Amino acid sequence: MKMMRLALVPALFAALLSITGAVSAQADRSHNRVLAAFRDVVSESSKSTVQITCDGQKSALGAIVDANGFILTKASEIKGKIECQLHDGRKLEAQLVGREPNMDLAMLKVDAKDLPVISWREADAPPVGSWLATPGLHKDPVAIGVVSVSARKISAPFGYMGVMPEDDEAVARIASVSRGSAAEKAGLLAKDVITKINGKEVKGRKQLVDTIHGYQPGETVELIVQRGTEELNVRVTLMSLSQIAHNDRGQPDRAEFQNSLGGALSDRRAGFPLAIQHDTVLRPSECGGPLVDLDGKVIGINIARAGRVESYAIPAATVKSILADLISGKLSPMPTAEKVADKPAIPTAEPEKKVQ
Repeated sequence: MKMMRLALVPALFAALLSITGAVSAQADRSHNRVLAAFRDVVSESSKSTVQITCDGQKSALGAIVDANGFILTKASEIKGKIECQLHDGRKLEAQLVGREPNMDLAMLKVDAKDLPVISWREADAPPVGSWLATPGLHKDPVAIGVVSVSARKISAPFGYMGVMPEDDEAVARIASVSRGSAAEKAGLLAKDVITKINGKEVKGRKQLVDTIHGYQPGETVELIVQRGTEELNVRVTLMSLSQIAHNDRGQPDRAEFQNSLGGALSDRRAGFPLAIQHDTVLRPSECGGPLVDLDGKVIGINIARAGRVESYAIPAATVKSILADLISGKLSPMPTAEKVADKPAIPTAEPEKKVQ
């Protein structure tokens, strides 16, 4: 494998030097001749990579971690009807059998045997500056990059709905809704009373705030809302405080805008106990699969596109420590929207009723 790595280096530089024009280094990396230089690197790992679709839309990549049909992927992208396309072209329906929310990892199960399993890197994680590749289902990698920062904790910001609760410690009643907020987009109105969040009973202002702050921007929470005599189910995808503040003033969040110039970012992109940062440019739907070194060994699972040149991967050792629990069902999946008790969906608020 070391001979392959040494042979790759001149091929890579030859490919880079042969590309002309005023393009950025990141654009150079996406050139098909550069990606082709990494073809041997992903030749084996691509056989253990799957394309995951949810309700017919490409949602994530996945890594086969057990020959009996167990596939690891990014949890927050998985919803609805799940299908996995294997390297050999087969498309198989998948079931969600486990979820680890802190790492945003999910385990899927397909009805298949003798599948090729990813090969983990047993050595320490590669140092800063090391080349990496993200395999897909094809002969060339999806993208390439280098290690930017060694594994570290990625702190989680608080999630916000964008409501001002009434100062009442007995009832969680909304006093006002911020313009352009997550709450407004979900159709919440002033005077609505929130009685449950993800099945947990909520009473009073403090409990409402503390419970919502236990979730992150990009996560979706299920609310039970009392509006007059109606009880409604409401799904709210939380935002960051800066997003809500800028939306309320009718201005774009400058930091968010600049951060997303290179393309869409993952909804869940923080709050990981340990993650390797690399500069591979990935789409959110290209996260969830393996990330390999120049020997083709998996150093981690891509978990989020977090910025223009900032992606995260959960390290191999951290992932391997929870695989058995995910496969066994010990880490059972959280209930999906479809499993919430049958209640009428919240209607779209009329424009004149929205709080300004």
